[in-house]
Amino acid sequence: MPETIAVVEDDRDLCTLLEYNLVKNGYRVMTFHRLGGAARAIREQRADLVLLDVMLPDGDGFDFCRRLREDSTTAAVPVLFLTARSQEIDRVLGLEIGGDDYITKPFSPRELLARIRAHLRRARAAGAGRTLSARGLEIDFHARQASRDGNPLPLTATEFAVLGFLAENPGKAFSRQQLIGKIWNGRSHISLRNIDVHIRRLREQIEEDPKRPQWLHTVRGFGYRFDIPA
Repeated sequence: MPETIAVVEDDRDLCTLLEYNLVKNGYRVMTFHRLGGAARAIREQRADLVLLDVMLPDGDGFDFCRRLREDSTTAAVPVLFLTARSQEIDRVLGLEIGGDDYITKPFSPRELLARIRAHLRRARAAGAGRTLSARGLEIDFHARQASRDGNPLPLTATEFAVLGFLAENPGKAFSRQQLIGKIWNGRSHISLRNIDVHIRRLREQIEEDPKRPQWLHTVRGFGYRFDIPA
């Protein structure tokens, strides 16, 4: 079954161009010119990825992205902002609220397709059973064990909880406060500094060069993101 991409964009000519290129490349496409009804369709029809404009006639794309992230059914669906708003503050905001990518108009259709493929590949890897295996790193979510190049990693239960959570959401940035909420249920005795210490210890075990991480990336001024190296 072809993967489904939801396009939320009020420019009808651009929608036609996007739909043509996406269908040509084997995707099923849903298009929405307004936000109204889009969230429900994305949820009920199980969209695999969302291309989302920021400025829409009936609302703001940033707020719409927040609502998708708050719904457990759509929380992990990749959201790629596609917008004319190119200022750095907009790009940072789009990523901080849960967007997976931020592409400014005008854009290259070939580059957009490449980014779509990359995000869908990461999403498939995150949902493929209960094991992630790439570039020598293997994470068994069911057994709560990880290994590198076949060698078991001596992770504490907490270290695995942090790694496992981030690895199940590749490409998505989480603030330190969000990690405390997701992993420790918001317990007040966990400090933001605790997160930094766990990330440092994890990098020492899974990265070839902890000072130049390929898996656990710092999102400056925000938090951390797990990426599967190409």
